[in-house]
Amino acid sequence: MAAAQAFSTEGMRPPDRLPFWNAGAAAIGGVEIEEMARCPFNGTVVRRTLGAAKIFRLGTSPHRAAWTSRLIRQSSEELPVRLCFQQSGRTILISDGVERVIEAGQWFMADGRRPFVSIHPETSSKIALQIPVDRLALAEADAVRKLAGGAPIGGAIARMLGGCLETAISDFSSDDDRLDSDLGETMIDFFRMAIRENLAGERRASMRDLTQERIRAFVRRNLGNPDLSVDLIARAMKCSKRYIHKLFSGDQTVSDYIWSLRLDRCRAVLSSPAGRDITLTQLAFDTGFSSSAHFSRTFRDKFGTPPKAFRARMLDVGSPADKRPAHEAASQLAAVD
Repeated sequence: MAAAQAFSTEGMRPPDRLPFWNAGAAAIGGVEIEEMARCPFNGTVVRRTLGAAKIFRLGTSPHRAAWTSRLIRQSSEELPVRLCFQQSGRTILISDGVERVIEAGQWFMADGRRPFVSIHPETSSKIALQIPVDRLALAEADAVRKLAGGAPIGGAIARMLGGCLETAISDFSSDDDRLDSDLGETMIDFFRMAIRENLAGERRASMRDLTQERIRAFVRRNLGNPDLSVDLIARAMKCSKRYIHKLFSGDQTVSDYIWSLRLDRCRAVLSSPAGRDITLTQLAFDTGFSSSAHFSRTFRDKFGTPPKAFRARMLDVGSPADKRPAHEAASQLAAVD
């Protein structure tokens, strides 16, 4: 189960708080922060990983945060994008020379592909959903560039997403890593729909988007079915195969989406200690592959390493000599699943 991890500077000596926080944030590709107005920094973050999606709830004292060109160059992971909800306090976001004030009750977008500064002049709290930018279609990734640092994000999808995020990080529990992965995929789909809802002043998700989401939900529910195909989807949706192909034109094909989702689910299982004992053959058949050889080959093609070697690397905690000086913060924040 991908349990939530909490990390806090409460109870620490004031001089130790900022270095501790920044060292831990660096472990997950986070921003660098500075104190403001001689106010000793204090912060708490709760983090949960659901497959490719990450949820954060942050509460902080006044501070200034920067995502710099240096941090972008040093990032070893896919650069993230975040959709954030300001629960209390204000955030002053400065990106590309434009300054925007985000008030409590508003959503905003942060694009990890380019530098930005956020100023938090008072004690504040927010909840955020982070996903890798490569999970977005090209048009959606371009839209993030326009929306980040711009006017607050709105719409019904964002409001529904807020409730889902709060539940997922506070109340939801699962003993099934694959259920966690499915929940993460649902969060990513919400993220994408929120982007589309805000494009060009659009306030309603189009019928195309809603139908596409129905297809994605059907695929997620039936990933383990080796017969999952456009024919099966068309029969379930009571529409033609041609219409389904048209819905996905310009985006991933339906077949690409199915195999990508299967591989992402396998990666989530292999990354988790709970999946340590599952055999590769069992995992292959559970996720709809025709054979363990087919699974190993496609996994290696997508992630650059065979599944057996990937699991060994992800479950290897390393030696104490390899850890950073601020290892306690790094291990708490970098833990996944």
